[in-house]
Amino acid sequence: MTVPPLVRGWCPDMFAPMEARDGYLVRIRSPLGGFEGQQVLAIAELARRFGNGVVELTNRGNVQLRGFSSTSAKLALESALAEGLVDPDPAKERRRAILVSPLAGLDPACNPETLDVAQSLQTALLEENALSALSGKFGWAVDGGGYVPEGTLSADIALQSRPDGWSVVCGAMETGVLDNARAVRAAVVMSRICAENSDLGRPSRDADTAAFVLAKGGLEGIPCKPQGTRPVSLIGPLPGKVMGVGVPFGRCHAKDFEILAELAGTSRLRITPWRSVLLPQQDGTWPGFITSSVDPLLRVEACIGRAGCAKATADVVGTALALASDVPPGCVLHVSGCIKGCAHPRAADMTLVADDGHYEVVRNGRTTDTPSWHGRDIPQIRALLRHELKETQV
Repeated sequence: MTVPPLVRGWCPDMFAPMEARDGYLVRIRSPLGGFEGQQVLAIAELARRFGNGVVELTNRGNVQLRGFSSTSAKLALESALAEGLVDPDPAKERRRAILVSPLAGLDPACNPETLDVAQSLQTALLEENALSALSGKFGWAVDGGGYVPEGTLSADIALQSRPDGWSVVCGAMETGVLDNARAVRAAVVMSRICAENSDLGRPSRDADTAAFVLAKGGLEGIPCKPQGTRPVSLIGPLPGKVMGVGVPFGRCHAKDFEILAELAGTSRLRITPWRSVLLPQQDGTWPGFITSSVDPLLRVEACIGRAGCAKATADVVGTALALASDVPPGCVLHVSGCIKGCAHPRAADMTLVADDGHYEVVRNGRTTDTPSWHGRDIPQIRALLRHELKETQV
């Protein structure tokens, strides 16, 4: 088997590990309906045997493993292929980047055809070899609405449920309502146009791209309605006789991941974009996991920090833990080790960017936005949280 060379600075997967301070990291994309129990156990074994044992849940609903050497990453790929965790074709594997409503097929209010449409879209994308030219960060979504409202899932191209069909959302524009087959075809056409025009920015990042893509594809488009930005937390009892269990900062050990497989039983383990997993409803408490929807840890986001990232300059997890109880319900504090903002690419009520022992502080923005305050320490940030975010709640 020929193994592609290791890649630095790319959106990582099993074929393209990314180098970090604690070794190479890899990602495994979730199947459309979630991981089977045996697959969860296989992932835990990959983390323990070839990496440093850390299992992370990403904001695309995938799994990330850390601490690989260049040799062990190649061995892990061979094992992942044998377990059916990845597609044997690296290009097709990248085209499996489809985010699906986490409660699809469970929530009665979610479009009942969501999983079928997602499967049709994936099949169509895998057949389009020209889409290999797309950025590895390019992603799709099938958003069936319901308990998790339409527009909550983030993607470059998304199929959003409507009362009479689906609209295809491309950046800030969307088509009219289409039936299942036409919506899938429209999404593929838009994707092909993005692939053929490499100078275009991704639709989710470039406002001009969407208008060009729809016009080029002969599709009528209208501006999307503004979407709500309320935090989403799938924790506790949920529709469909399931429950959400949170993983603090989306990070656990392989043994904890195995516990989740045992709790899932014969059901598939679904990973949400909000660093939680869906399990059959059951009684019990599990130390180390979040089971209450009002847990303060749900109000903070943090990357691995300097423990695993060469660009980070602070123990951001420690900072987030110290400040979590100061963040009011309904608000989000993002603590980032560097300006990349990997843990929470969207705007937060307050964003902290580590800067040699202190933090730059952004109000209502992202890591790349202009800071409102400079060089703040934890006591000063605590005071800002209590003043600024308390005012938000009034």
